[in-house]
Amino acid sequence: MLEIPVIRWGKEYQSMSKTDVVHFETGETLAQVNEANGGLIKMDMRKAKKAREVLRQFSIQELVDKVAAAGELFENATLPLGNGEQTPEDFCRIQSATTGLPEHMCKFNMTKNAFVMKNMGDILDALTRGLPFDILSNGYGQENRDVMVSYQANCNASGWVLPSNSPGVHTLWLPVIPLQIGLVMKPGKSEPWTPYRIYEAMAQAGIPREAFCLYPGARRQRSRTRWRRARKLRTVRHLWWPGDG
Repeated sequence: MLEIPVIRWGKEYQSMSKTDVVHFETGETLAQVNEANGGLIKMDMRKAKKAREVLRQFSIQELVDKVAAAGELFENATLPLGNGEQTPEDFCRIQSATTGLPEHMCKFNMTKNAFVMKNMGDILDALTRGLPFDILSNGYGQENRDVMVSYQANCNASGWVLPSNSPGVHTLWLPVIPLQIGLVMKPGKSEPWTPYRIYEAMAQAGIPREAFCLYPGARRQRSRTRWRRARKLRTVRHLWWPGDG
């Protein structure tokens, strides 16, 4: 049986509480995920600052390059998953089985996520309207108009509650890591496959595992996972706020 652990700042954690991931139609158990509880999440959020620190060891451009390499691995490589391994074909097959999405649509969403990762530099350029990456790393600098501006990180880690029924939305949180912000996620009950595969692809590409948390959990944990310290954010622009510079 495939068993998927909790990820606590890059370290696997086996919980006493587990839940089944089942086939959407037959109810057959396809995997088990370890569940995180609210106390565990609250304790881990005390270390959120370290996630940003390990990412700031790299420039934004270096992280963009690593994310691009992760896109290639995500789309084509056989990657570890819990106590097993997963090929791209396995990924599409099991995602289809647990969500009910046709396999060709799973492949389409996989290609879309990979495209975003491979083109992360252009995407960040568009989202920031051409803002030099050094300004975000340093907190201040001159725009192309020779105007001094200041942007300060609004959080050390960004928290996301992910859906079970829409695997295509994962492109929304992909820019978080290259912006040197830690990533904390609650995977959807029926769709843990995408966040875990992207996490593993990014780690294989050289991004520190210490920048990630993945907290599978029952529905009752949703309110806790919105978080006092890691923010649940909808758009990348909210990760940074203009400063007084």
